[in-house]
Amino acid sequence: MPDHNELNLDPQRKLLQHPALSKEDQEMVRELIEKVENLSAENVRLRKTILRQTSGNSPRMSSKLRDALYE
Repeated sequence: MPDHNELNLDPQRKLLQHPALSKEDQEMVRELIEKVENLSAENVRLRKTILRQTSGNSPRMSSKLRDALYE
């Protein structure tokens, strides 16, 4: 089963081989593919950063409360 976060640009790369596509259009498609790949990689990095930050901010028991519970 494919990962939902995995990016599949094979159809777009296949489009580059289409004979009716001009050189300018091919270059535009190449640039768009590159931008999508860069944005996807940045999205993954940002998600990991957010996950790290939110997991570090989980509410913790205060030391006074912990000491009281252990008494």
